[in-house]
Amino acid sequence: MTRPFNHLIAGPHFARRFGRWPLCPSNPAATINDLIFARMIEPDWPALHRRFVAKDTAKIEAQRLVPALRVPETLAVIPVAELPSPQHLWERLTPFVGTDAIAKPGHASGAATFLRPARSADDVEALHALATRDYATILREMQYWRLPKTIIVETMVPVRTSGPPDDYKFHCVHGEPLLAQVDHGRFGAPWSRLLRLPDFAPMHADDGLVTPASYTLPTPERIAAMIAAARALSAPFDFVRVDLYDGADGIYFGELTFTPAAALGIAPAGQGVHRVNPTHRLYSDTLMRALNTHPARNAQALRALV
Repeated sequence: MTRPFNHLIAGPHFARRFGRWPLCPSNPAATINDLIFARMIEPDWPALHRRFVAKDTAKIEAQRLVPALRVPETLAVIPVAELPSPQHLWERLTPFVGTDAIAKPGHASGAATFLRPARSADDVEALHALATRDYATILREMQYWRLPKTIIVETMVPVRTSGPPDDYKFHCVHGEPLLAQVDHGRFGAPWSRLLRLPDFAPMHADDGLVTPASYTLPTPERIAAMIAAARALSAPFDFVRVDLYDGADGIYFGELTFTPAAALGIAPAGQGVHRVNPTHRLYSDTLMRALNTHPARNAQALRALV
């Protein structure tokens, strides 16, 4: 799990996505994807970052920074060592089956399983398979390395209408939210768009996206509260994505994401998300400009010259 070996393993995934090998973040041509790649392959992650990566401790840290922020109630934290098979996991989840609860790996990303429609161990097989892996080995996102393997069961975020709550992802640099992405209808007909702050207008007017009739813009008060929460949660970090849910009874903490899409993400646009487009270049330029011109970045450069 060394940086050079991680680079060797993760680099080909980056090259297939972007048609080139990752650049050093200091390269003038580097994008936010290059910076994320350089960070995710670093084995030495600070303790606070890792407490925000583990899903059970993340909620504790979030409420420490923003006491008024709501978090989904934790119903159970199950050590994966106690679950040798999907059937064992199913038996542990049985008390929550048929309720508005969700089970997910506490040390990984993905395989979230809704327990109301679950019917058998077959429905938790993917969850068990991911939870038993060392997630850091998949794409070399080293903040996950050696986290305790758990499955966390928590209540669903209450919603005003049918379907999941809208997910707002604030991309922040040194405690300042610079733009947001809304994910709407994530488990049906998903729709995403990058938004300006503080008005939530489209970040790129020519992104080619059309707002679906099912999406409703939050109230100005709710928008302001989400931005304030993102600002407080991101304050300890130079770059992080703060994910918040717009719930029926308030704003809920989702997670902090330090390496979005494992450096492979492209901003949503009507031209398609599978290639770099003007929307993505605007998104990347906005973040890289803020990172490269922030006083903390300039201070680092000066110290390097001494």
